[in-house]
Amino acid sequence: MKDVRVLGVDDSHFEPHTRGTVKVVGVVMRLSGYIDGFLLREITIDGTDATDAIISMVESKYSRDIRVIMIQGITLGGFNIVDLERLHRETGRAVITVSRRNPDIEKIREALEKHFPDHGTRMALITKFPVEPLENGGGIIYIQRVGITMDEAREIIAKTTIRGTMPEPIRIAHLVASALHFGESRGKP
Repeated sequence: MKDVRVLGVDDSHFEPHTRGTVKVVGVVMRLSGYIDGFLLREITIDGTDATDAIISMVESKYSRDIRVIMIQGITLGGFNIVDLERLHRETGRAVITVSRRNPDIEKIREALEKHFPDHGTRMALITKFPVEPLENGGGIIYIQRVGITMDEAREIIAKTTIRGTMPEPIRIAHLVASALHFGESRGKP
């Protein structure tokens, strides 16, 4: 199991409510901690192409090795929401979103209703799978999962966490993504 590879995904910094694109970084990492490589895509801020971008990452040269996709939250590039069910169905990989905070569903609903004509569709993607608290690294993270049991998700997350609560594939994707924008790594995923 140590050579199971995880694709960790996070987006770069962007200015909310602006037009344009944002970079999305993928890190292919083994459970043993060895990094096999990095992937880079661009998505539209507040668009609908995040799922396609992650699918294209899985279809890269690392395709046969990736077993689990971990995403820093269900949204990338603002409200560019990942369709977790479609991502799992089209790639055949388990999908786990990981967040430090429990999302405030009512605030998300209000923002979507205010800014997006397709707010119902976007909200349905966000709420399709429950957000579950998970103790990891001495703290609590919040996950959504598709194609993987809670016990399997707990094991993969624990094996990919070196220190703190965030799994290393997501932490490294965040470091690279922030360096792409700022010229140096900043903040926590």
